[in-house]
Amino acid sequence: MAAISKTLIQIKLGKKSEVHQFIEQRIELISSIDGLKNWGFMYTGETEITIIAVYENKTSAENATPQVNTILGELGSLLASPPVREIFEAYWY
Repeated sequence: MAAISKTLIQIKLGKKSEVHQFIEQRIELISSIDGLKNWGFMYTGETEITIIAVYENKTSAENATPQVNTILGELGSLLASPPVREIFEAYWY
């Protein structure tokens, strides 16, 4: 069974373009995470981004956590609060 991670990121007001640029510069790095099948992000508020990632299974999503945390940690000065990442078993077609 596939798994989906949902990560909510609260960014500082006025930092949207810098966060977008940060993500764009790391597309290949993020896409190379072991077990990751697809991912993307959306603006769910003026200062909120939601990242959705589809993994092969829950174990691969959990195993990706240290690498995800390292990447998100680089956003530090642009964030209003720490990211919140959750993992769910899912059906992805």
